[in-house]
Amino acid sequence: MKLLLINPYFNSLIYSPTLGLSFLATYIKEHSRCEVAVIEPVTETLDAAELLVKIKETDFLGLTCYTESRFQCFDFAKKAKVANPRCQIIVGGPHVMSLSKQVLEHYSFVDIVIRGEAEDALLEIINGKALSEVNGITWRRNAEVIQNSDRIFCRDLSLFHLDYSLIYPEIKNWKDKEIHYAMQQVNHLPIISSRGCPYRCTFCASNNQWGKLWRGLAPEKMVEELTHLVNKYNIGYFRFYDALFIGSDSQAYKFCDLLEQARLKITFRIDIRVGTKPAVLKRLREVGCSVVGFGIESGSDRILKRINKGITRKQIDETIDVCKTLGYWLLGFFMISLPDETPEDFKKTAELFHRFDVFNLQFFKIHPDTSFYEELKAKGELSDEIWFETERGEEIFYSKETFPSSNYYRSEVEKRAKAIYLSQNIRKPFTAIKNHGLLRGCRTVLFSMIQLTLLPSKRATDFLDCLKRGWLGKLFKSRRYWR
Repeated sequence: MKLLLINPYFNSLIYSPTLGLSFLATYIKEHSRCEVAVIEPVTETLDAAELLVKIKETDFLGLTCYTESRFQCFDFAKKAKVANPRCQIIVGGPHVMSLSKQVLEHYSFVDIVIRGEAEDALLEIINGKALSEVNGITWRRNAEVIQNSDRIFCRDLSLFHLDYSLIYPEIKNWKDKEIHYAMQQVNHLPIISSRGCPYRCTFCASNNQWGKLWRGLAPEKMVEELTHLVNKYNIGYFRFYDALFIGSDSQAYKFCDLLEQARLKITFRIDIRVGTKPAVLKRLREVGCSVVGFGIESGSDRILKRINKGITRKQIDETIDVCKTLGYWLLGFFMISLPDETPEDFKKTAELFHRFDVFNLQFFKIHPDTSFYEELKAKGELSDEIWFETERGEEIFYSKETFPSSNYYRSEVEKRAKAIYLSQNIRKPFTAIKNHGLLRGCRTVLFSMIQLTLLPSKRATDFLDCLKRGWLGKLFKSRRYWR
């Protein structure tokens, strides 16, 4: 038997490999005789036609589905069923967890949807267990769509791990581009050590989709895994892709003590929660944590309360102060057009941007299985059908063009956000150089100055964008001039 796991995303850029598929592949490889492979089309420079050739010999095709790429996923699934009608097409991922029945009703070429944690459900399907007895799936019996009982989450994450040999040739040159340029000169590796989040932000589905709990690897297993990866792949920097790295203070201290004893020469990045204790941050810094990111979303106490973030502006300022004192490279994540947000609220958010080495500002997007999504459904502003209307595009922005309750037009915000990024590069040129290196950093500052001056003229900015993509931009971007 053959299982092929694919992230059916074919655009030109991805920020990190789809580690979830690699966890599944490892589990199936170690618990069955099934031949398994993981494919990330972008990193392997494969188009849909080339993948369809591989699918002709596949018994099971597993696709991960994100909201922002759902139409690519289902379009590919349809082509795959034509290429290999006998292949069972199984879809999982965050987008389909609460829409499993609708997905099967809309797309006859999808055979099974796995809801939630997929390792054991997928193994049972491959081993031929009757679908009626596989918890955590929604499936089709002739014309009837059947949703089985939920599967209980496994509390012992040591049962799941990732065999990087399945994907390492493809991710060998992967880099975390949001960090200090000097740290980008060593081998990087993305890693996950926990699942879930206990907090209940209204814009996020993680709490609902991961059983309203946080589960993490034991500190002993974490350090054991880091040691193995350092020795095997000569890794110097790890990027933890955990929604919440610190599950408890005691867990964090134990991890730091064991990491110190292991004497690994590494640095690493984690995402923390505002309000993390200074003593914990200090201890993490001592053992190699050099980069921290945290989701702030808004600088307004009123909006923080509205989205049930569970933090305050005072806590935000205090956590930033502690991190800067300890010498962390800081990343902040923000959103605009949050529910009931006014321009005055956003001014308070914008006050925080300059305090970060790198910040990310996104226009708020709607996702299924979130409290705010259910709120909009109750108001009659949308329904589940919105996810199947291709004319709306892949991303559903909470903008006034689509939702009467929003206070922002997307076109206005995009122009404003561009000006904010450009101003940040000009205001903090040395940070841009630290992030990108000398030549590329100078290029970034120079083009920011020109572009900000020409921003009111669309023709001028279009010309500048063309110039950046041409030989001049490539000249400044080339690393050989740095070396």
